[in-house]
Amino acid sequence: MYRPGSTTYVFVEGPRWSTRGYEQVAAGWRAYLNSPIRITHWQWSEGPLSEVWSDSAFIAGLLDLHVCIGETSRTVRLRATFVLHRDPDNQWQIVHEHVSQPMVDPYGIGDWLEIANDASSNGPLA
Repeated sequence: MYRPGSTTYVFVEGPRWSTRGYEQVAAGWRAYLNSPIRITHWQWSEGPLSEVWSDSAFIAGLLDLHVCIGETSRTVRLRATFVLHRDPDNQWQIVHEHVSQPMVDPYGIGDWLEIANDASSNGPLA
């Protein structure tokens, strides 16, 4: 599923910034599978959108993971993007994965789209 090699690069939804290299990605999945988290169901809630070129492709959308952690069930909505490359055996392999959730207010100014819309309704932006 993931391309073997040192350049496979994953941004996971968990507590670390990134995981680089096939061996580290595989170790991360083993740790996830040995954690108390159990995925019971998943579905795309938006998308997926995809595009294929000769030997590369992407798939992206909003992904709902239905999980159980001990006795607690919950749904986690994530933004998910997978970039794939076709290997010489014509098999698709993930070379980059990005899974995340929006941050509440990363710049400390609120939603900049709302700010821009408010400013544009009062005339042209300066």
